[in-house]
Amino acid sequence: MFSPPQVGPVTAASGAATNSFDEEGGSHSENPTLAQANTSVTFATAGGVADLTNRSLNAHDSVMLSGCVCRAETEGLAFIFQNFTVTGGAGNVDVTFSAMLDTIQNVVTDQFSLFAASEAHFSVQVVGVDTFSFDSHLRIGPNELTSLQMQQQVSDVFHLQFGQQYNLIVFVGADSRASQSEVPEPATFVLLFSGLGFLAGSRRKWRAKG
Repeated sequence: MFSPPQVGPVTAASGAATNSFDEEGGSHSENPTLAQANTSVTFATAGGVADLTNRSLNAHDSVMLSGCVCRAETEGLAFIFQNFTVTGGAGNVDVTFSAMLDTIQNVVTDQFSLFAASEAHFSVQVVGVDTFSFDSHLRIGPNELTSLQMQQQVSDVFHLQFGQQYNLIVFVGADSRASQSEVPEPATFVLLFSGLGFLAGSRRKWRAKG
């Protein structure tokens, strides 16, 4: 049985973006069922969506540098916070938490680029018990390209107790960074995108007492 936390938000989302022109952008949202946030500055955008009804989270961000000696950095985040209790028995119980991960990361640089990096993060945490997570880190130098696109179901078993209340935190995040050292002629670009979404569910494995 799931219930809202006694304090704090149920869903939260945020986006942050900065560049070397001293531009900063930020957006944060908290809501009982659906939090959405988006922000942008020159060359950079980021945001997140946390949807309790569909038990889904999405974080996205992008950086595109063009025609400048500059750098930019972005971060998109999304959270779901819940309390839950396993009912219908006594003693120990194994609970399997599973999530469908859908990630897209594209990183491209030209000869004027210093570097470009993209990161995607996901975690399910039962506070005080255990955490399972996924992290993807991509980083390249000048005149390189790399990409990662993945759709995969991940899961882990948490060893819990019937009748005890637990705090659950589900999180996704995306980070992008890039830097360019010269003004290209003609203008070229660095483009990178990080995205991570998932649809989460859980099922219980019952362990007989003996």
